[in-house]
Amino acid sequence: MFNNLTYKKKFFILLVGFLFISIGAYNKKIRDTLIARKEYKTIEKQLVNSDQSYNLLFSLQDQVKGLDNIIGGNNLRPELVQPSILNFITKQDQNVNVVSIEDVHTFFDTEFKIYSNQITVEGAYNNLVELLYAIEKEYKASRIVSTKLYSKKNYQTKTTKLYLKIILQNYEKNK
Repeated sequence: MFNNLTYKKKFFILLVGFLFISIGAYNKKIRDTLIARKEYKTIEKQLVNSDQSYNLLFSLQDQVKGLDNIIGGNNLRPELVQPSILNFITKQDQNVNVVSIEDVHTFFDTEFKIYSNQITVEGAYNNLVELLYAIEKEYKASRIVSTKLYSKKNYQTKTTKLYLKIILQNYEKNK
């Protein structure tokens, strides 16, 4: 059968056969190898990213521990915070009166014990704002979490008084 063909036709048939075999080999093996190589490259990149994410995770955990120690690292005992706040307020040159002091409210969390102190003072607006500023900037044993300015009218004397309610919290890390 092939004896009657010319070299040109044999070469053409050989070329077409080689082309079909190349296409078949590509479809069977080479394409799968290229896909596997591409997946390998993406997995390798993800592995590098995961190594970096582990380093980032450990760094973040160290930062959280540091912040926990800062937040919960209060050296003042909770029963001494309220007298300390009163002492701080009375040492200020503001013309304010302490109206009420609530009992210490304690909240237990999985990580912290949170102690809340609530104090209400009465005075002029400027004096109250200056006292609030001084507490926020200078008083380090507890942190201000909430403030409320409000007024009450005394209908018998027909006077209105301005009050400032301050809620302070300090934290203690559970051991």
